[in-house]
Amino acid sequence: MSALSRRLDLRRAKILIVDDNAHSLDILSQILLGFRVRETKSCRSGAEARELIGAQIFDLIIMDAEMPDEDGITVTRHIRSQSKIPNFTTPVILVTAHTSVDKVVKARDAGANLVVRKPIAPAILLSRINWLARNSRDFVSSDDYRGPDRRFKNKPLPEGVDERRADALALTASLDRKMSQDDIDALFD
Repeated sequence: MSALSRRLDLRRAKILIVDDNAHSLDILSQILLGFRVRETKSCRSGAEARELIGAQIFDLIIMDAEMPDEDGITVTRHIRSQSKIPNFTTPVILVTAHTSVDKVVKARDAGANLVVRKPIAPAILLSRINWLARNSRDFVSSDDYRGPDRRFKNKPLPEGVDERRADALALTASLDRKMSQDDIDALFD
């Protein structure tokens, strides 16, 4: 398989960007434009985001975790609590300048898919979007949590339990699926 056939095509992606800082919104918009994203919506508050999230379907939401009136963690919790809205399961990336363990845990527990540190490095953001697009995690909906499966670690399974990702793990272990440096470079051309 060539690098071109594996390249992520974001031209049809609909992405919502939420940040109270106009400069940050502009930077994120320009980064996404560089990724060939044609359709973005931007807003500067949690209240505006709630309106858009309830009315339009997005493929991805990128939101500042620290906004003055309502932070991105609270908005994410709202999205995940509203099973009737069109973006209930939409991936959410929270961006923040402060990535303390406590904040990352709060974001995860609110239902965010990933946290990305500011200042945003385009290559890092692209790699996170690529990871979200290619590695779907089950969406969990329980009494006390709604969001992507929070388990990332591979621990031994209990006796008698089958690996639910056996097919995916077999694919990733295949030696012919490894990327050369030319393949990696082609992702950013």
